[in-house]
Amino acid sequence: MQRTPADGAAAERPGTSPAEWARTLAEGSVAATLHLPRPPHEDGSSCAAASRTEPFAVRHLAGSGGDVLLLVADGGPLAERLDDLLRNAPDGRDVPAVLDVLDVPPGLSGLPRARLCATGWIQVLPPGEQRRLAAALPRPVPALLDVGSGKRLVRLDLGEVRVTTRTGVHLVPDDDYVTARPDPLYPDEHDVVSHLEAHHADHLVGWALRELPLEQARQVREVSVAGIDRYGLDVLCTLERATVQVRAPFATPLAGEHELPAALCAALDCPCGGAGRGDAPHDHVPQDGPARG
Repeated sequence: MQRTPADGAAAERPGTSPAEWARTLAEGSVAATLHLPRPPHEDGSSCAAASRTEPFAVRHLAGSGGDVLLLVADGGPLAERLDDLLRNAPDGRDVPAVLDVLDVPPGLSGLPRARLCATGWIQVLPPGEQRRLAAALPRPVPALLDVGSGKRLVRLDLGEVRVTTRTGVHLVPDDDYVTARPDPLYPDEHDVVSHLEAHHADHLVGWALRELPLEQARQVREVSVAGIDRYGLDVLCTLERATVQVRAPFATPLAGEHELPAALCAALDCPCGGAGRGDAPHDHVPQDGPARG
């Protein structure tokens, strides 16, 4: 089954840049894997085929300037490996690490839209600095209350940031990474999409049928939301022998979820014109849903 943008137009419309994807995935809304060197003494083998790294599930967070922080439970496998590597590191050498973060699309059924690969070095932080960074994070995280009493924060001192999207692998320059802003809709994207599909399917189907060429509109079997970001809404239309993705762009990039109701109304040609009708797609959009898993 083929999957294409309608009339080839979706690929040309504004979307999340590689730098914005990097900052969005660095925020910690989705799970990450930290790859650390495997100590030479662990397998006793010099075979080139032996695994050189070991993966660890990790909770990561990002400060306002994009600093990547790792929340590590004391006494856990990751803490023990870090302590071992830091204890046995040659004088003056840092412990290298790779943070791997894969986008989780709404519904868990679509292909990931981006992947972040951040390489750098583990930086141990003094207790006072850990508490200061925990208090300064832009989003509240309850687990940070345990920093200093069962958990610790370490910094990943970034060396290189790469993002893979449908257009290829992108090396993100330092300045672009620092100045980019994470997508404000991403943490609650699953909730927003679920709400739209559950309560406003008629609006979505009607808009999609108006957007598609007549021949394709006649073949539509199902309409679903493939994703939403600060720039617009992606609608997936299942036809008889193909799937077509159509983009509903917002007039301007959204600064936050508070702008989402009006933007959805305008993008989907809501007949109420933003007046706030009870069944309109902009009504009752979740504003403070839990972060995605």
